[in-house]
Order: sequence, then structure tokens, then C-alpha cells
Amino acid sequence: MIAGAWLDGAAQTLREAGVEAPRRDALLLLACASGVGKAHLLSHPELDIPSELASGAGRLLDRRARREPLQYILGVQEFWGLPVRVGPGCLIPRPETEHLVETALRLLEGCDRPAVAEVGAGSGCVLMALAKERPDCRLVGLEREAAALAWARLNLPVRGVLLVRADMGDRTPLRGLDLVVSNPPYITDTEWEALEAEVRDYEPESALRCGGDPLGPYRALASLAASALKPGGCMACELGVAQARRAASLRRLHPDLAWKEGIRDLAGHLRVAVWEKG
Repeated sequence: MIAGAWLDGAAQTLREAGVEAPRRDALLLLACASGVGKAHLLSHPELDIPSELASGAGRLLDRRARREPLQYILGVQEFWGLPVRVGPGCLIPRPETEHLVETALRLLEGCDRPAVAEVGAGSGCVLMALAKERPDCRLVGLEREAAALAWARLNLPVRGVLLVRADMGDRTPLRGLDLVVSNPPYITDTEWEALEAEVRDYEPESALRCGGDPLGPYRALASLAASALKPGGCMACELGVAQARRAASLRRLHPDLAWKEGIRDLAGHLRVAVWEKG
């Protein structure tokens, strides 16, 4: 089997399976299985692919044709310029969440050795970014799901981050924090049904679905933050569409937290909300 022929066939298979970028994904799968760089595969379509490597690429192709996320198959997703290891059980980092990191870093400007907690650490990608940019931070990650916590520990083995299995609704001993950050579940039941198969059938539902009340997870977070933050400390959360539509209710999330600001993404959508403890 030569590379060009394999890529043509694989792209057609993925196209028929409804994959959004079939040619790109076929190239990444063959590069992963063969160890040959993407550029080399593209510039040398006549390259011979040994049968054992073609078989390995075929197994990866079968997984992708079943709409398993490409990131799970490759085992990595870039976030904030860092390779984040991912797999079943953890939410795949999204570029949109970098807005949360940008906001956190701005809120921490001028703070010396700030204490920061992330609620719902998932893969650990946000903590990785904060550790990279602010190595003086004292970082704590809370995660309720054992599978996700295992990925966070894999990604944060020597970065000095304390990882704890806990839920946003649990009572915690955290006190005197400068910042609480979170990307909580924000997908409503109606939105869930419209999601692509890669998300709906493979990523952890508990990290995505907010249940019947779009603001429920945010109220739980606000209660935790109100007790954990020091006066003047902030809580920053990523928002979904349903939460952004309830901006008035977000402003009154908790009596001890005052609305500070909302941050919009490049498309003009309200993406991150910030509250300050009085």
C-alpha cells in the first residue's frame, strides 16, 4: 500500500461516516500509526507503507469512522501551546477555554504568590497553563470524577499542583483564595441532542450537561467561592449559550459575590463571567 492510495481510501471512509474534516484526519491517523511526518506523507504520496503499519493505521481509522474523537485516538490535544494528554473519561480541551486562562492571568496581575483553585479540573489543562505562566501560583484542582482526575495527575506530575477528588457542592477546607476558576457543565438538555456524535457519545456527560437548571452548577460554584475566597478575591467561570442568555440572573448569583465583568470572545459572544467577593 502506498501512502497516497491509503489516504484517498481513508478520507472516503471518513467522509461517508460523516466526519467533518476527513482528509485531515486521515493524514493525522496515518502519521500517528507510521511515525512518518505529515509533510513527508503529503509530499511523497508514492511512499510505501509496510503492511503491519497499514494494519495499525486501519485500526485507528476504524475507531475514527465510529466517530471516536480524534484527540482520544491520538492521545493528545494542544492547549495554550502545551501538549495535554487526553483519553476516555476526560473533557477534551477547547480553544474557547483559553479565554478563561487569559482572564485568570489578568485578574492575578499584581498578586504575589496567589492562591488559585480550579473546580472541575478535568484534564488539568487550565492548571497547566497557569503553572506555565505564573510559576509562583499556589494551585489546587478539584475534580469529582476518578477517570478525569487520573488524566489530570498524568498531565501535572511535577508541577507542584495539589489535586483533590471533590465536587463543587462539597464542603472544602479551602480558604483565603485569590481566585477560583471553573469551566462548569453548561450544555442544556436541548443542546445536548444537537451535539456531534464525537461529543455526545464519547466525552464525559457529567463534565458537559448542566441538567434542568442552566445556572445550577454556577450557584454551587458561587457558594463554594463565597467561603473560599478572601475579600477582594474573584471567581471566573466559562459560560455557554444558555448561561449568557441569563446575564441578569448571573449578576445576582450569590449575595456575597458582586458582578465584576463579562468577557466576550472574538465572535462577540459572552464567554467568561467574573464576580468579586466583597
